[in-house]
Amino acid sequence: MEPGHWVFLHILLLVFWLGTDLGVLILARAARRSDLSFPQRAVLVQYAMIIDILPRVCLTLSFAVGLHLAASSGWVSPPPVAFAAAWIIGLLWLALLYALHKAEGTPRHAGYATANLALQALLGAGVIGLGVASLLGSGPFPAGWLAGKVLLFGLVFFCSIMIDLEFRPMGPAFARLATEGSTPEIEAVIRRTVDRAVVWVGAIYILLLSIAFLGAVKP
Repeated sequence: MEPGHWVFLHILLLVFWLGTDLGVLILARAARRSDLSFPQRAVLVQYAMIIDILPRVCLTLSFAVGLHLAASSGWVSPPPVAFAAAWIIGLLWLALLYALHKAEGTPRHAGYATANLALQALLGAGVIGLGVASLLGSGPFPAGWLAGKVLLFGLVFFCSIMIDLEFRPMGPAFARLATEGSTPEIEAVIRRTVDRAVVWVGAIYILLLSIAFLGAVKP
């Protein structure tokens, strides 16, 4: 495809990522409201989890699309195996996310969730390594704005991991809310869980806006 086609896909991924993440954030914060009934709050969390699939899909595809964009624009010249690896990893990760979503509420969910966190940590460390090496002049990307984009993108993986870790108490808290009703202790857990996760969502927003700025301005 022409560079313009990859630019279009790259922009679409960014738009859907930022937009759907904002929807997840709004729904999660609304679920903190103790004045709502449990069924209302449960629906908010349920829809937040459904919408949360889209930014995860955008994350899995961004590197492969970005690699094609960089190559078609003449900024890098990766071997064919690099494209194949990027797409294979992305598609396998999509399959894992699908399995994770379908296993919600089953014993298999914990195993899939652990595998997802491990994969994100591995990929994040690899992408950060590529970015740092490129900034130092020994990596596959030209030192400067493109290497900076790669480095910042690697940091997104770890912010995503922290969101998952910070949000883990929400499930048990809502299970208790369903059986015990609202108590100050349960409400404190829910508020603390959402507030801590929001910090990392904000970090991803800052990183994505910085990445978009570098890609648009190319300083």
